[in-house]
Amino acid sequence: MENLIDKMTDNIKPVVVDTKDARKQLTVTINENINILDEIYDEWSDLARRSNQPICMSPDWIKSWWKHLGIHKHRQPFIVTVYDEDNLVAVLPFYRGTTSLAGRVIEQRLQLLGSGGNPNEQLGFTDDYGISDFLDFIVDPDYYEQIANLFIKLSKSAGLKNHRIIFHQVNDESFIKKHLYPKLLKTEFQVQAEHIDSCPYIDLTEINTLKEFIKQSKSNARRRFRQSLKAQNSDSEYIVEDLTTPDDIPEMVSTLITLHQQRWNEIGFPGAFYDERFKGFFSEIVYNAYLNNRLWFKQARDSSGICASRMLLCYNGRYFDYMTGFSNNSPSAKYRPGIGLLLNAIEDSIENSAKRVELLRGDEGYKSDFTKKQTKNWKITIPPQDNGRADNVMPAFLIHSCSKLYKNIMCEITLMKIQYRQNGFLKMMGGYLQFRTQSIKQKLLSR
Repeated sequence: MENLIDKMTDNIKPVVVDTKDARKQLTVTINENINILDEIYDEWSDLARRSNQPICMSPDWIKSWWKHLGIHKHRQPFIVTVYDEDNLVAVLPFYRGTTSLAGRVIEQRLQLLGSGGNPNEQLGFTDDYGISDFLDFIVDPDYYEQIANLFIKLSKSAGLKNHRIIFHQVNDESFIKKHLYPKLLKTEFQVQAEHIDSCPYIDLTEINTLKEFIKQSKSNARRRFRQSLKAQNSDSEYIVEDLTTPDDIPEMVSTLITLHQQRWNEIGFPGAFYDERFKGFFSEIVYNAYLNNRLWFKQARDSSGICASRMLLCYNGRYFDYMTGFSNNSPSAKYRPGIGLLLNAIEDSIENSAKRVELLRGDEGYKSDFTKKQTKNWKITIPPQDNGRADNVMPAFLIHSCSKLYKNIMCEITLMKIQYRQNGFLKMMGGYLQFRTQSIKQKLLSR
């Protein structure tokens, strides 16, 4: 089998692999053209449904991510498809990233499509945060054992053993963490796992109405929830508006972006839409979700205008609370219309028999009002087993060191730019130092 895998990674051709069990053969193909997403769109979607994948592993998400954030001259798709006869049973959606120096390859990386996306691929950015949660392989549950074994053999092949393999934002419940990672620990690989984020979620499996959900919440949260919902029904506070036609999308997206950025800039952060590429990505996934009946998008309006906006994506029996924005200065701010919108989303989730509302990664305080349950996201790394020439080791180390230094410097420059926009040149440094002092204190207290 190893010879067949080596042949596959060398030639990028379909290879029939003997799995030595009841299912005698699997056909494995490595695809280096992103158009494979269109060719197997229906099969991928069906496999994602069978394996209960999150929204970030849908073909629409992956395609939009590559178009807006992934495509790069130093990246190449590396999408492994596995068939049992005519049935697609697994997709391993990778891309290759390369670092070169003076025309010589210093490091090659294999990462999941949807992860990272820093525009300077040459520096590696192995700790790139990215915009996708819950990344994974898409695997038919009946093939977990075979695909885990297949990947281990693949990663040992001549074509990949000199790659650093990085799994960003893989969840406790993913195939990679639950089924592949335990097997990797039993190999000679020096596999590393790092807890990156906590991801709260609302379990709706035993909740039949919004009233039931509020009743089982802690007492101080119940009071806030009821206050916000009551304000929706008052002529003097705020009303909720729904997206009704595709013509509403551009304006609602623009409003959400404005509210989101204003809120995060006010407290010193750049906000998700600081990266112009993300604006294009976000607009596209909203439009695609609308066309596929997967979009929940509402906004709250009070006497000053739109005061809160919230967008969730619906996929495989779960609602993903992906983006929100609100104003702290609106007349209805004390009633927390953003929370009111989330309560509306929970009510709609219950009515549509959803199993969960995923609040996604992050430790924002309001999430603790809604749930105590959470999973974890991980970064799992397999170092290269073969670094090739020994003199590559030091340049690769220097590249990684430069990557971290460059990232930290650019982060601080970005934060100072935000202070400049908010406070002007004279107050920029004072605002930056105050913000940084507060953020460091919060990090220390959270440990």
